[in-house]
Parts: sequence; structure tokens; C-alpha cells
Amino acid sequence: MLEQIILSRENQRIYGLNVKIKNHWIRHAQKMSGEVFAADKTKISTSSISPKGAEAAYKLGTTYEGLKDGTKAYTSTSARTKETVEKILSGYGATNQEADIRGEIRARSSLNAGGSPEFIKLYDTKWTENKKRLLAERGLALADFSKLSPDDQQEIAEAAEEPVIREWLDNAGSELAQLQNPEELASIFAKYFSDKHEMAKKLKNNSEIELFNVTHKTATEPFLASGVLIDSESGKKITKLEQLGGSLGILDNWDSEVVNDGEGKATIFVYLRGKKYDVDMVRLKELIS
Repeated sequence: MLEQIILSRENQRIYGLNVKIKNHWIRHAQKMSGEVFAADKTKISTSSISPKGAEAAYKLGTTYEGLKDGTKAYTSTSARTKETVEKILSGYGATNQEADIRGEIRARSSLNAGGSPEFIKLYDTKWTENKKRLLAERGLALADFSKLSPDDQQEIAEAAEEPVIREWLDNAGSELAQLQNPEELASIFAKYFSDKHEMAKKLKNNSEIELFNVTHKTATEPFLASGVLIDSESGKKITKLEQLGGSLGILDNWDSEVVNDGEGKATIFVYLRGKKYDVDMVRLKELIS
């Protein structure tokens, strides 16, 4: 029994002390098609990334300074998130030639875009109405959208979607929110978010790793606007996308960092658009439970 106690104490000293994990949360790169959903309007578009999107993802990868114990990569089950992270890792490897890129890219359903069929249908209807109006301002019909360049499709698609996602997340009484409770999707992401920081307890002392997580707008935004983030300067909770300056654009990204100190105590911060946010651990546990 005494030997077991000593071994247990040894294990506590070996793992989880002075550990850092940096998570990069990244929306996928530009698509060939700007359509949000597939033709049957039951799921998101399956479009691959464009050549310009691949180039931008590679360039983004070169901006990261690797941590000493390497990196792992995770994506949604969508092909374009894997395409995106492959290019990011290629750029990352070119800049950090000694970095250890560990294992294969892993697909996780928790990073998928979410929403019930009824929600998707209404979301698409509202997005299409906005898209039609924006096209008309250019003297174009709805059918002309697919003929535009990926750049022009992106510009129109993003502008058309922003009012829709804000209506959904910033207005709890909206029909969109009634069809798909944002908290349900925030909960799915929160579990994954928490797991990726809890990993610090299992890493050997003095480890430093970073994780790339490539996902979709409707996967991360419900979490970001759920009240789990607290502005480090003002102390105000973030409960609306408006407080963050809107939703994430193509290849937009944010970071979260967990640091376990010499006693194993964890501190988590989020960095988004040049601002630092504390994580409300009580609210995070509410979302997970």
C-alpha cells in the first residue's frame, strides 16, 4: 500500500505541472462556391477550398511560432476543413522546420456545423433573401451567383449571412433561435473546448504543445456568444456577437491558452481580435453539464 501511495505521488509530479497548451480555432479557408448549404438544403455545402483559399491557409500557417513539443491537428468531418489544415500545417512546417507535427489529422464531429433541418431551411431562406438583394444591387439575378468568381461569391455570401447569424444568436426570441437553441450547440462545442484544455493534466511536466482546430462559423459562434467569455478589461460578459465585432470571416481565427502552474492549477485565457478574455469556469461547467 505504501509503495502504491509513493507511486501515485510520483505520477502527480510527473504529469500536469508547468504545462502549456495553445489551441488555435480557425474557420476554414475560402471555398470554390460561396453557397452556405448543399443543394438539398439539409446540410452544409461540400465545396472544396479555392486555390486562393489554399494559398491564404498556407500563409496563415507561416505566422505561427511553434512550441517546443510540437502540434496536433483536428478538423470537422467536412473535407474543406481538412484541406485547410493541411495547407496551414504545410506553412507551419516551412517556418518551424524542427517542429514535431504529431500523428494524422483527426476529424471530430464536435467541430461540425450544427442545426436542425427546420433551422437550416429557415437560415437558408433568410440568407438567400439577403443574397438576392445584394445581387440586385449589382444588377444581377439570383441565378448569376454561381457564375461569379470565388472572391465575389465570398463577398456577397458573407454579407448576406451576417444579419442572419446575428438574428439567431443576438435575439433569443427570434424564430431561428426557437428552431435551434444556440445553447445546445454551445454545449457541444464547450465539451470539446474543455477536453482540449483538460489534456494539460495528462501531459508530462514542462510540456508545451499547440493544437490546430479547423471548423465552421456556426460551430464556434454559439459558444463565443454564450456568456462563457469575460472581457478582461471591462469585466463584461460576452452574450452577443455584436460585442465581438460580428461573426468570424473566412480563415478568421482565435486562440485559447491553458497554463498549469507548478502546483497543477490551471488558468485559461481566450484571445480574439486583439483582445484578451477570461473564461467563466462556472458558465463553462453549466454548458457541459
